[in-house]
Amino acid sequence: MQQKFIARLGIKAHNDRSDFFHELPLSTVNKRTIEISSKRDANGTLWTTKVTASLRHDVALLHKPCIIGVRCRDRFYILGTEDLPCHPTIKEGDLVDLTIELKTKYPPKPINKVLSIAPDCV
Repeated sequence: MQQKFIARLGIKAHNDRSDFFHELPLSTVNKRTIEISSKRDANGTLWTTKVTASLRHDVALLHKPCIIGVRCRDRFYILGTEDLPCHPTIKEGDLVDLTIELKTKYPPKPINKVLSIAPDCV
């Protein structure tokens, strides 16, 4: 599948049952993409969802198991669950490089409803 541009990224703790995601401070200069691909083998199909983005500063929740809300221009994705949370890879420099790679048996399902990523988000 082709890469998609990420408009917003949100995060919440893996055990947070609310629908609220805290907005991550995305860099407006660097690329931020989500790529969904599949690989078939003897055991079936394995789906890989990879998110890459640069943040203006570090966020403490990224260093714990979490759930990520990805808002693209035309859809939303929720990556991770309470049972299988995301474990982002963080590389600190002038900006914070964020990489999330999630492997699952099923592709992530796009959500066509508005998620609350930030209090002022409509």
